[in-house]
Amino acid sequence: MKTIKKTDVVIIGAGFSGLYLAHHLVKVGKRDFLIVAPDMQAVSDKSYFNIRSRGVKQTSLKESMNVASYGMSNRQLVNVLVNNIDDELTYLSHITKMKPSFLGAIVARPKSLMNKIRKESIHNRVYAEVSSVKKRHGYVEVITTEGKIHCKKVVFCFGGLRARLSEKFVDEKVKNNLFKAAKDVGCDVLYQDLVMKHPFYSKGVCIPSDDLYNFDFVDDKEKRLELTHHLVRAHNAHHRFDDICKEYQRTIKRYAINRDKIIELDIEPHFVLGGIKINRRGETKVKNVYALGECAYGMHGKGRLGGGSIAEILVMSRVVAKQIIG
Repeated sequence: MKTIKKTDVVIIGAGFSGLYLAHHLVKVGKRDFLIVAPDMQAVSDKSYFNIRSRGVKQTSLKESMNVASYGMSNRQLVNVLVNNIDDELTYLSHITKMKPSFLGAIVARPKSLMNKIRKESIHNRVYAEVSSVKKRHGYVEVITTEGKIHCKKVVFCFGGLRARLSEKFVDEKVKNNLFKAAKDVGCDVLYQDLVMKHPFYSKGVCIPSDDLYNFDFVDDKEKRLELTHHLVRAHNAHHRFDDICKEYQRTIKRYAINRDKIIELDIEPHFVLGGIKINRRGETKVKNVYALGECAYGMHGKGRLGGGSIAEILVMSRVVAKQIIG
């Protein structure tokens, strides 16, 4: 197989975590990197950008940031989170009061950010699927469907886990399991059998629970789902998904209703609670191999928390960038 590229850093994945990492690298003048992801892969989670099609008014970036941070800019917020990394989720919950998921839903317009990265980096993106990663003497070899890439450092930033867990997202599936690629290169991969299910999917679109704050929740007999209603109104639904799913299981169908808006809700596998084990700096046990975002086994090597994924990306993308730059 031919070698198609040589670069300093390969970022595997073009979702929020991959783009945030690339953004931080560009900001400090680090331009020799590649983003590797299949052409079919959505840039970031398309769910967040289709919410309006379900009749839900999504809070705008400006509104959410003003509410969440009392006027602090995103940069200031990230600085505070990184400087207080032991307590970032507690801090984030404190300043947002109710909606950590809003902070990153559209903090960076993915397409605009990708265009910016394309202009400012030496190489932009390889549209290919990664099949394996191998340690060689003096470099790391990333093998894709288009050829080999030689680099010094690799960051696993892939998401798309729901495609492996649900038959509804077959269009997002890829041939190769990147967790296997991470394991084969020597990383610890933990708790792949633990799956978080999300109770607020509608026709393939994941709706953040806080966007449903003004909705009522009923079953097919128009009886209120009391627990779901209470948790959403208390802005605590993302910590109690298991309990909400249990309430759903006692129904045939369930709906979110706000006057003339009726949204049928489904339970869908959302992500794997485990992942590639990392330390506080986003490093795996393999030198020069990192993991960030949905595929990582949580901030500081802990399991991922519902509602905390955006906080993790905001914080850890900058942390990993610092390790790469040295």
